[in-house]
Amino acid sequence: MASSRLERIGTILTRVEGLLKNGAMKPDDRPLWYDVYRAFPPAVEPKFARPVPDIKPIRQILYQEDVVRAKFHENGHGLGSVNMLSPSEETHTKRLLKRYEKLKSEGVAEDQLVEKAASEVASERQEFVKAKLTPQNPDSITAQVLTDVKLKDIFNEK
Repeated sequence: MASSRLERIGTILTRVEGLLKNGAMKPDDRPLWYDVYRAFPPAVEPKFARPVPDIKPIRQILYQEDVVRAKFHENGHGLGSVNMLSPSEETHTKRLLKRYEKLKSEGVAEDQLVEKAASEVASERQEFVKAKLTPQNPDSITAQVLTDVKLKDIFNEK
């Protein structure tokens, strides 16, 4: 039995049907998948001797933006945090691509496009962060604490 080749003779369905027909398996003991297989048979019967399908090579799809993205990530500019809670917010790379296209339409030299776009997006981001961190009420206690806090002094013991 160690060298049995029954898997080449028929499918698992025909073997289970044979067991049921000959009484080796009771109808109550049939596998769960048997009724599903009977109700929804596959389009092509899964036989061992089925010919191998023709495998067509997968075409490489490369978009124009992919080359630009590669340039940004190569220089480490495309790395930025993404807020997964707000899907409407643009990613850092998407902002870089938009700025790149705008500068390209303005006629900036090709060798300066990546660096110039990255610096403009970085300055926009710094302005955004600065505006977000600026307290709305400068007289509040929180605003006073934030102005007095120095990062170097946070972990110093008094």
